[in-house]
Amino acid sequence: MAIISTSGAEYSFCQVIKTISVEFTREYSEGNTKEIIKGKIYYRAPSKTIIKVENPVYQWMILEGKEMIIYYPDDKKAFRIISTWNPFSMPFFQAFVGVVKEDYGLTELGYNLANYETNDNSLISHWNPPKNLAKFLGEFILEFEDNKIIRVELRNAKGKILSKSLYKNHILYGATYFPLEISTIKYLKSGSTFERIVYKNPQFNSSIPQEVVDFKIPEDIKVKEVKW
Repeated sequence: MAIISTSGAEYSFCQVIKTISVEFTREYSEGNTKEIIKGKIYYRAPSKTIIKVENPVYQWMILEGKEMIIYYPDDKKAFRIISTWNPFSMPFFQAFVGVVKEDYGLTELGYNLANYETNDNSLISHWNPPKNLAKFLGEFILEFEDNKIIRVELRNAKGKILSKSLYKNHILYGATYFPLEISTIKYLKSGSTFERIVYKNPQFNSSIPQEVVDFKIPEDIKVKEVKW
């Protein structure tokens, strides 16, 4: 368990969790474009994530380490995307499960702690990006209040905010607070995007359905490989 202890307050970023399953609804808008995605997410420690999208399309995504597989059963199409520099993280899932990962998973992604500041029951930590991305990305900022993550910011190398996420409606499991609603604004050259994720019915350390555990792409489906 990784703990930063300051001024008598302890902030726990990790606890032993073997599995998580949770329903999600993702609302996304960019300009006049809006979409809603619904499904379920399954996490198996230490790093496997399976996402089953049920609406508006039937889709599977399997993330583990530097590899992500996307499968569309109705279209009989599959893709294997291999990251050449970093483990994959799915933003709308990382926002929920990140609280059980050491340092919110930032160390795993190559970030390192630069400094932190405290104020009453809040802790704000600043993280430097991996060296290979320092030309593009700046610091990553985490803010916790009363042991609950409430804000995340990502900046570019010049200090401009690229994205900002706000967390609320936390629930307590063990010693960890999980946010059930996350709103994110991403700032682009052409404008901005807005994303709102609502999680429901989280299950911790419960059995994952056999359909998910045994999931495999059928042998007759050709998998297209893409490097990213």
